[in-house]
Amino acid sequence: MDLENALEKAGYLRDALAAEVENARGERQLLRRLDASGLFARAAQRAEFVAEVARIERDLALSLSRAAGTLGLTEVTLEKLRALAPRQGEALSRILSDVRALAGALQEVDRLNLQLAGRALACVRGYVEALQPTPRAYDRRGARAGATRTLSMVSAKG
Repeated sequence: MDLENALEKAGYLRDALAAEVENARGERQLLRRLDASGLFARAAQRAEFVAEVARIERDLALSLSRAAGTLGLTEVTLEKLRALAPRQGEALSRILSDVRALAGALQEVDRLNLQLAGRALACVRGYVEALQPTPRAYDRRGARAGATRTLSMVSAKG
């Protein structure tokens, strides 16, 4: 029964990752449109996903620990589970293989999104610079451009 529960939890994990991969792919459109509110909402959604995955992983670990106790194992490995419960062990192995593949796909999508975000940031910086150019020779106070202004204190107490 605990192994069936572990299979169920692993399935939840796989489904959550699959949904997040699709959501992360949709993030590209938000970046292309420079949709700030959409990106902030997406960041909040990712935080919820991370919390949910952590909860599922804890539940999965607990289920596997209970299954190991029921099967008389001191250590849980897929090989040992397949030896003692071939059907459930093989199913768990397949699901966890899917989880690894989806985690890799999510990592790749995140890497691409990060590159796209970097390009978007460069575009926005260029736009802001075009709207507020820095002076090349002198600023409006007559100081040389690029020179840092320093304040000095003069003591009247000689």
